[in-house]
Amino acid sequence: MELEGLVRNVGTHAGGVLIAPSKISDFCPIYKGPSESDGVVSQFDMKDVEALGLVKFDFLGLSNLTVIDKTVKLIYAKGLSDELIDIDTLPLDDKAVYKLLQRCDTTGIFQLESEGMRGYLKKLQADSFEDIVAMLALYRPGPLGAGMVDDYINVKHGTQQVKYPHPMLEEILKPTNGVFLYQEQVMKSAQVMAGYSLGGADLLRRAMGKKIASEMEKQRDVFVKGAADREINEKKANEIFDLIDKFSGYGFNKSHSVAYAYISYQTAWLKAHYPAAFMASVLSGMMDDTDRIAFTVSEVQAMGLIVTGPSIDESSYEFSIQDDKTITYGLGAIKGVGEALVEALVVERKANGNYQDLFDFCARIERKSLNQRAIKALIYSGALDGFGIDRASLIKTYPNAVRQAEQRQNDLSSGQSGLFTDAQVYSEYEAHYLSCPSFSFKETLQFEKGVMGYYFYNHPTDEYKDDLKHIAATLPKDLVFRNNKEVRILALISELRYRATRSGGQMALITIEDGSRLLNAVVFSKVLGSVSDKLIADTVVVISGKVNKDFRDQWQVVIDKIEGIDEVKMKYARSFEISLSDKHQPLFAKLSDVLKQNQGQCPVKLCYQVNDSKGEVLLTKDYFVIPNQQLIDTVDTLLGDRVSKINYC
Repeated sequence: MELEGLVRNVGTHAGGVLIAPSKISDFCPIYKGPSESDGVVSQFDMKDVEALGLVKFDFLGLSNLTVIDKTVKLIYAKGLSDELIDIDTLPLDDKAVYKLLQRCDTTGIFQLESEGMRGYLKKLQADSFEDIVAMLALYRPGPLGAGMVDDYINVKHGTQQVKYPHPMLEEILKPTNGVFLYQEQVMKSAQVMAGYSLGGADLLRRAMGKKIASEMEKQRDVFVKGAADREINEKKANEIFDLIDKFSGYGFNKSHSVAYAYISYQTAWLKAHYPAAFMASVLSGMMDDTDRIAFTVSEVQAMGLIVTGPSIDESSYEFSIQDDKTITYGLGAIKGVGEALVEALVVERKANGNYQDLFDFCARIERKSLNQRAIKALIYSGALDGFGIDRASLIKTYPNAVRQAEQRQNDLSSGQSGLFTDAQVYSEYEAHYLSCPSFSFKETLQFEKGVMGYYFYNHPTDEYKDDLKHIAATLPKDLVFRNNKEVRILALISELRYRATRSGGQMALITIEDGSRLLNAVVFSKVLGSVSDKLIADTVVVISGKVNKDFRDQWQVVIDKIEGIDEVKMKYARSFEISLSDKHQPLFAKLSDVLKQNQGQCPVKLCYQVNDSKGEVLLTKDYFVIPNQQLIDTVDTLLGDRVSKINYC
């Protein structure tokens, strides 16, 4: 058929650039790509242009290069360095860099962030640039599966003796602790042992890479004959050829590994010396990924740096820094807040100073940039907290502020004098905020997470940490990881998914967190039935189980039991305490009714204060209650203050 063998469709390589001694059209047909950015494109594929003798370079666009550029600009902008930072001529023996790698503080470091890589870095304890180069080449499926990483590390630390296949290869393999790792080592070995030319060694490398049996047999003959000329017997020559052939499948281009390792080193150097500027730039590179932002912010805080919340008087679109210890949240990381609005508010702020209140803010932003959805998101995120007005009041008031601002801008643009054009009257109207009940702690968190993607200021577990600190551990400090250690953890179930088992049952994979740390957990089928009613996303629970490592060598909790917060409160409650004073006396009868309506097994203690005198009364069993959050909320609402709490064993 005429259609057979024809190209079905065309595509353009993302970073492939052809280089020719004259016009490309002298060597191959070309066409204009479908998009403006494609430019002129060869009609031949990579194999055809290679056969023509053209050179193809792949230019890789790495986001880390943008991070490096932004970091250096932030350093200069904030005057953190008086010296010129030449990122391309850094000394490769900086002790601060290697200390950072040795303690596995690699969040944001190119190619070194993964949990598995951190595990090997901890074992490696890199102290030279060559170690970084080798680690990037080793951390791939082939070398990992062959145990080459462990060999390299063990030889480095002297726990394993290096063995060279032949004395002639010692100089070639010594930099990689006796391991064939780089393609260049394969080529050099062929030159030294069998007299290959550079071109011939490259042909050997290609033949090994393509695994063409007939070509490999030809190369074996060449290798064995060349080795014989150097007084290496046929058996040994074949052994070494087999060894080279085996490891050539894992062989990595050293120049590639060095280039990547240098970017790793550059990012590590910036993090070691300018941590705030570097991490701010890293965060700016993940503005659309709130999960990564949440993890990175927790890592930044663990480094001892401060991340201040979003603020219309301090923030820019991207993350920025106030000094060498403080990062300011980027407004662009808030859902629903566009770049146009942020740019407009930053330009206005720089020109005329900080915003005085909600009405001033709305009035000073041009109508085309004014977006009610964005203003609502800014309020929920805390970006307007600097006004000192309750968020609930801001939410209720902002539509009026927007309408007033639009009316004022219409009047000014038309040259008409509106009702509120007079500055004094306008100012008085601005000061009027609508009153309403404040958001509850849970509502505040819910709205905050809705626009920020995670809990930034507070966390749902914060409400219970103090009360339950002697009953359940939190993730960051109290939980010491040790294999098969039994733990009881206070945490939020943030992610939940189910998976079928080989036996036809079902297991649950969950992610738990407490605002400072994330941890994987698993519920196997034999336990799932007893805890399924507690497996609800975005619920705070107390988890009991054992800590061990999963198949990825990452820590996880194997869950044996899950308890709800109210269940734990009732189990460990010692007393339900209410603090009273004279002003509460008219409400005593209603309080009595509330307590009787919630009868249980927990004693009730009244702490009464009159002037400077205090007294405690333990109520009779008729007033014993079920201690839970609902009762706390009911009593506090009745008495108008936060006066009740649960005391625990």
